[in-house]
Amino acid sequence: MSTLTHKFLTLGITLLLFFQQGVAEAQSSPKVALTGGKILTVSGAPVVDGTILIENGIIQAVGGADMAVPYDAMEVDCSGMILAPGLVDAHNPAGLDIPNENLSVAPFVDVYDAIDPSRFFFENSLRNGISTVHVMQGNNCVVGGVSRIVHPIGLSPDEMTRLPGIALKMSVSPKGGYDRLRQRAELRGVFSEFDRWHENLAETRYEQEAENSDDLDPLSPAEAREKGKSMIREEDLDDRHRHLAYLDGGKLGAWIHCGAATDVAPAIAMIADRGWTGRAVLVLSGDAHLAAAEIAAAKVPVVLDSDLIHRERDAITGDVEETFIPEVMRQNRIRFALQAGRSNVIPENLLTYQAARLVRNGMSQEQALRTITLGAAEICGVAEQYGSIDKGKVANIVMWTGNPLEMTSWVQKVWIEGILAYDREMDARLQRLFPEMEEEESSDESKEMEETSEGASGEEAQGEEGSTEEGAGAKGSEETEEAAEPLKKDGKSEEKPAPSPAPETDSASKGGL
Repeated sequence: MSTLTHKFLTLGITLLLFFQQGVAEAQSSPKVALTGGKILTVSGAPVVDGTILIENGIIQAVGGADMAVPYDAMEVDCSGMILAPGLVDAHNPAGLDIPNENLSVAPFVDVYDAIDPSRFFFENSLRNGISTVHVMQGNNCVVGGVSRIVHPIGLSPDEMTRLPGIALKMSVSPKGGYDRLRQRAELRGVFSEFDRWHENLAETRYEQEAENSDDLDPLSPAEAREKGKSMIREEDLDDRHRHLAYLDGGKLGAWIHCGAATDVAPAIAMIADRGWTGRAVLVLSGDAHLAAAEIAAAKVPVVLDSDLIHRERDAITGDVEETFIPEVMRQNRIRFALQAGRSNVIPENLLTYQAARLVRNGMSQEQALRTITLGAAEICGVAEQYGSIDKGKVANIVMWTGNPLEMTSWVQKVWIEGILAYDREMDARLQRLFPEMEEEESSDESKEMEETSEGASGEEAQGEEGSTEEGAGAKGSEETEEAAEPLKKDGKSEEKPAPSPAPETDSASKGGL
């Protein structure tokens, strides 16, 4: 092979590799500009006729109509639409194959092993504008597994996962088949056993390091346990205690279910004793809102149950008293997030409907929308990435046809990390549910046109027939006037007998009632 041929071959291979790399980068990280829509940033004032520039799945800039759009960006016209951040589902086990493990104590479990990407829940989340889901085990446990943040699109848990290891789930309220005595005794036993294991491991690690180092002096067991905690390595943790060690070391949050007001005080005491302040969340249900004063004093955020109204019958009068729980939280200045319902009641399955109920009870629309976006992201600890349309955040954006809190509005498109993940016009399930809607509309229009044309031609024909009949009628009247009526002998005209009435038809023959 000649030197010139070798040079050309090398140059060709280099250009081919460079081109393939450029194509791969263009496909994996497109540059998109959403223009013309009204932007609800949530963190600030709305931007009318705004522009959002996205690159590599991150929002690069947010501005008005005068903001320059790069020449190499794919521009999407959003005129007449509203652009809002993707909704954040703060607590939901619906993406798992089963919501709870059979074991009451399972801190070694990770929801990664139970996420089912084929579940209809994820598809429906996109359709309803949810772009970020905090998948967490249900409430029926003593100590459950570790949660994670996922996007509702992907073929595997790896593709869907964005932030693993968010929080460890546990419950102070008794699970099925337990009473409160057994529940709390077992919960205390879990952490007592962990503390003993952790102290023994710390003492062992200090002794190992002291044997191999002349700088470390022998210490008493209590001092060795205290010094050895910082010497524990990742490989020293076993599977049963690993997540508990992460929780103890501050790497995980603590989400504690309280199903009644009487369960709130033990949960708050555990948070203070274990040092979980600042990374603990209470998942409330039942009448737990009655302990709102204690929750406010502890400054712990909460996630409310999907049933936002608590009903209680007065023992004396028998009247049913209703309490709107979010209003109780708002009056006590407690940060709260909402959950979507998981029943057959369709409106309560929508986060936007739950937020609209807040507006109906006195909250502003801006605050209600914040509750299901940035507020939920703050409680989950992911507000730096999600919850608002700001520079530097993940480009999870939803295009609405109108106000997101109006039931007449719907999701038109959803971008996940700047890539179009849902388009209503291409929704295969909706097309299967309403396959002939467009054909019926077109056929109805054609029928109306045919009926209109037939009516017009019929009117013309009736007009011609009418004119003919009128002419004939005129002639007949003249002939009638000329003809003399037969007279009786007394000169009076002969009276014709009145026609006999037609016999009534039997109702059975009519087919009527």
